[in-house]
Amino acid sequence: MKRNAGKWIGVFLLLSLLVTGCGGKTEEITEKQTICVVLKAMDSVHWMSVEDGLKQAANDYGVSVNILWPANENDVDTQNTILEDVIASKPDAIAVSPCDSEQVDILDQAQQADIPCFYIDTKAKQFDFPYIGADNYNIGKVAAMAFEEYLDGGKVAVIMGNPKQSTHAERLQGFTDYIEQHTDIEICETEVSETSSYLESMKCMEAICQQNPDAQGIFCTSALMVLGAMQQLEDTGTEDIALIGVDMQSDAMSSVEEGKILALVGQNGYEIGYQTIRTIVQSLDGGEIEQNTYVDTPLITQENVAEYLEKYLTERGEGND
Repeated sequence: MKRNAGKWIGVFLLLSLLVTGCGGKTEEITEKQTICVVLKAMDSVHWMSVEDGLKQAANDYGVSVNILWPANENDVDTQNTILEDVIASKPDAIAVSPCDSEQVDILDQAQQADIPCFYIDTKAKQFDFPYIGADNYNIGKVAAMAFEEYLDGGKVAVIMGNPKQSTHAERLQGFTDYIEQHTDIEICETEVSETSSYLESMKCMEAICQQNPDAQGIFCTSALMVLGAMQQLEDTGTEDIALIGVDMQSDAMSSVEEGKILALVGQNGYEIGYQTIRTIVQSLDGGEIEQNTYVDTPLITQENVAEYLEKYLTERGEGND
C-alpha cells in the first residue's frame, strides 16, 4: 500500500508541475474556438487576399480557423460535400461564400445542429444569416456613376460573372437601375462569363466588339474579368473603350495607374476576411453585431490609385519600407 501511495503522489506532483510550470503560476488551459470558412475557390488574387485577412484575424483574436474551398467557383457539389463534412465536425461557427446562392439547402443541417452560420463575400436569400462583405448593389451603382461622369450618353455593355451568385447579380442590378433611372446611357448588351474567368471574359469582350462596335464603355463585375477584357482590347488594337471593374488587386490597380482601365470599384478582400473573423468572434462572445457588415467600396481612379495600391501591398508585407 505504501508503494502504491507513493506512486500516485508522484503522478500528482508531476501533473502539478505540468499545469503550474516552473514559475509556480497556475495556467488556465482553454480550448480555442474553431471557425470553419468555406470559400468559393482559391483561384484568384481576390480569394488569396480574403485568406490572408482570415489568417491574420485568427492570429489576432486567438481562434482556430479552418479554410476550405472547391476547385472553382462553379463546383457546387464539391462545396456542398465540404459543408456536409464541416457541419459534421461541429465547429463553433461556419462562414460560407455560396457557389450558388440558390442552392444552400445543406445549411439547414447546420441550423439543426445549432451551429451559428455567416455569409462571407456572397449571400443567399434562403437563410437570413449575418453577412460580411461588400454592398454589391452599391458597387454597381458606383460604377454607373463613374460612367455617367466620364461619358456623354452613348452605349455601354456589361460582362458579368455567374448570375447564380448574388454577388454578380446584385452588381448588375445596381448598375442597371442607376443607368436607367439617372442617365442617358444605353446598356446595349450583357455578356455572361459563367466561370468569371480571364479567358472567358476575353471571349465576351470579343463578342461585344463584334455585335456593338459603337460601345463606349464596359462594366465587368470582377477584376479578373476586366483584366481579360483589357487583354482582348490590347490584342485587337481596339481603343477608346473605357473599362470599369471591381476588386482591389495589384495587377488591376497597376492597369488603372497606366490608364488601361478607367476605374475599379474597390472591395478589399483582406478586409473582408479580417472583418469576418472579428464579427464572428464578437458574436460568439455574446456581443451585438449588425445583420450586414459592409467593407468600403471606393472608386479607384488614376488620381488616387497610388494610395490604394500602397495600402494593398503594405497589408501583404510588400510595400515600401
